Amino acid sequence: MKPLAGRRPSAFVALICALIASFFVVIPAADSPARAAAGDNLIVNPSLEQGTNDPSCFSRSGWGTEAAWAFQPGRAGGRSVSLSIQGYQAGDRKLLQAENAQCAPKVTAGLTYDMQVWYKSSAPVSLTMFRHTAQGWSYWGNVEQVPAATGWTLAQAPTPVIPEGTDQVIFGLSLSANGSLTTDDYSFRQVIDPPPVTDELIVNGSLAGGANIPACHQVAGWGQRQASSLVSTDVPANSPAGARSFQFTISGHVSGDAKLLQSEGAGCAPTVAAGQQYDLSVDYRTTATGLTGFSVFTHTINGWQYWTDLKALPAVANWTTATARTPLIPAGVDRISFGLSIGGNGTLNTTNYSMKKPRAEVVPPAGGAELEGSWDVLTTQLPIRAIHSTLLTDGRLLLIAGSGNDGAKFAAGQFRAVIWTPEGNAFKKIPVPYDMFCAGHVTLPDGKVLLAGGTEAFPAEDQGPNTFKGSDRSYYFDPADDTFHQLADMTGAHWYPSLTKLGNGDIWLAGGLNENAEGTVLTEMFSSKTKSWLPQNQVPQTYSFWGTYPHMFLLDDGKMFYTGAHTFGNGLPGTGASLYDWETAKIWDIPGLRQKDMRDQAGSVFVGPAQDQKLMIVGGGNTDGNTPAINLVDIIDLNQPVPAYVPGPDLPGAGKAYVNLVNLPDRTVLAANGAKQNRAENVQSAAIYKPGTNSWQSVAADPVGRNYHSSSILLPNGKVAVLGSNPADNFFDLRISVYSPPYLFKGTRPTVTSAPAQGTYGQNIALGVTGTVTSASLIAPMSATHQTDTNARLVDLPLTGSGNARTARIPVNPNLLPPGPYMLSVLDTNGVPSIAKWVWIS
Repeated sequence: MKPLAGRRPSAFVALICALIASFFVVIPAADSPARAAAGDNLIVNPSLEQGTNDPSCFSRSGWGTEAAWAFQPGRAGGRSVSLSIQGYQAGDRKLLQAENAQCAPKVTAGLTYDMQVWYKSSAPVSLTMFRHTAQGWSYWGNVEQVPAATGWTLAQAPTPVIPEGTDQVIFGLSLSANGSLTTDDYSFRQVIDPPPVTDELIVNGSLAGGANIPACHQVAGWGQRQASSLVSTDVPANSPAGARSFQFTISGHVSGDAKLLQSEGAGCAPTVAAGQQYDLSVDYRTTATGLTGFSVFTHTINGWQYWTDLKALPAVANWTTATARTPLIPAGVDRISFGLSIGGNGTLNTTNYSMKKPRAEVVPPAGGAELEGSWDVLTTQLPIRAIHSTLLTDGRLLLIAGSGNDGAKFAAGQFRAVIWTPEGNAFKKIPVPYDMFCAGHVTLPDGKVLLAGGTEAFPAEDQGPNTFKGSDRSYYFDPADDTFHQLADMTGAHWYPSLTKLGNGDIWLAGGLNENAEGTVLTEMFSSKTKSWLPQNQVPQTYSFWGTYPHMFLLDDGKMFYTGAHTFGNGLPGTGASLYDWETAKIWDIPGLRQKDMRDQAGSVFVGPAQDQKLMIVGGGNTDGNTPAINLVDIIDLNQPVPAYVPGPDLPGAGKAYVNLVNLPDRTVLAANGAKQNRAENVQSAAIYKPGTNSWQSVAADPVGRNYHSSSILLPNGKVAVLGSNPADNFFDLRISVYSPPYLFKGTRPTVTSAPAQGTYGQNIALGVTGTVTSASLIAPMSATHQTDTNARLVDLPLTGSGNARTARIPVNPNLLPPGPYMLSVLDTNGVPSIAKWVWIS
């Protein structure tokens, strides 16, 4: 066996280590929920029972200080292997699968595998991984996340996605200190996720696969010119992992061109249908002096031939996406191939080839506003970039920009907020004490608004676009004096945190980036009674990174549910959704979420009354990749004994991220706005979800296209205000749209003529009403940013009585109805809600 131990982590490997470390899970024997893995165990001799001096298909490995090795009784009978180190000076010792084709587990690029090993150890130990490529075996990652354990304990982690070129993996636990380590029952299984739903027709569009010529592609061209080519790692910032570009260099050009096309091999050049059109795109950059053409070739029974050039492209120094739609495919054509042609001296780099069928446009139902509602775009525009929006109990909205995603304003210390009064469209400037851009916020039980975290520093020029440094500051806004009031700082810094109100009125906070622009694992708790943050040692800690703006909802039993929606990049390891007991810091994976790595800036919301304990996740994308957003909808019933997501009806029309979801007072959900790509290609469609029929009804779309940094807020009159949009060029749309749902066009509205200003849990309250009232509800005032409002909910109030005098009963469970202000409205037999009245629940 080669001396693996002498290989030390490079900077790249250190990154992989950090990645794996965030995935690692340690599960005591008494509490071991299964990860979503299936298939055969790929470990040969997993229980170490075969072999004489050493278990068959395993090898002693390590470097530095030697260890004493011995067989010990196994976890469930049989035997295990122990190693002991005394006089430790350097290195580590570990038991690994043997480095040969028969013993080391075989893996497939693009898949993920679940690793498990049971262990006992007197000192902390590390999970160590190695991988095999055509160049041989190399160190892959070391994870220092496993504590000492006196009893048998399961260490479990998923691998990263297997890179192209890796065909085998081995792993084990490493001891690098004085002490003993015993291991048994190794497992390595493929993680079975639902197959990705994709309409992509290009194979290897990112050019990640293949050697000097990318797989499923070929070089073509003609004419009198000197041409050379190479594969490059120069790719756009949002390219998929492993992406490469292909570069042509032309000199001495007299005639002709050079281009990279999908190859003629079976399964490579995409199949097409006559009479259909297709959307094509390629990322490119070029210095060519001549024309760069968007060239397409067709295949018939007579072979391949040139078809057309869809457009001529200009020289561009920075990566740019070229897009085009084909003409109707002629009869007899069964496949096409396309690429960009360099037709002059210079260089051309291309990557991220894509071809898809155009999605059919969503057509709202024929009819008037009573079927599709109505949109108004106000003549008055926002005076600031409204990125954070909160409805106050007097009907006004607190709108916060902070620096507004504007580095120049941050550098100048120009932080802004306003109060908007919808009636009259008046704005009042509010002084802002620090950069609240990308803070978290929530309405407190007393109606004040808690602001926590935000931006301490923008990324440096040599850093990535999302490497903002978080702030540890916190303030509350008081609508009584329209002023931000300073609170003590949090224990740690948070940029993009989520705040969820608990049944006792306290505020749970987690997620985001810390003061070093790294994911923080710190959980914080705010006492609403004392207006202070609890010390860290009084807050149960999971030491898990929940992501940025994680969608975390309070359930009726006091636990919390992470829907899988978040901001930026992939979902969390495992199934992507979690049940979380914040009081014990325990986390359980919840199965069923489809496309978990495509839920970046999806929407999440309770559907129907909160008593039903059903949540829905809608759409989403992946801003770290170049994959179009999805229109998948998954729904979970958390009242079930073993809850799991199940597929819901797809959101009508094209897939989209940046989906704004709003609970409407008729107990439906409005889904509006969004975009197909990262801050680009707006999808102007809207639909209303009806829980009773588990179906969507397409309605009129917002006339303003909106994506990143947009938000929707339900107003007390039953209308919805929609604000903001911040596309990739960092323009900000200051127009305000107001949606009047169909229920506002169905006749006379019922009214609440009298209601108490306050109510307590379990209390019966008297309501004066008009109209044929059938139900009543309380709706939490929204406080939204980045498609996130984890405190939004509609709670049913059971009604008794008849006529104009009704009695409504407030639920006894504060986890269903956390203390604070709510909008009370009634619904009539036509599904028309009243204008809301404010009721304080305490």
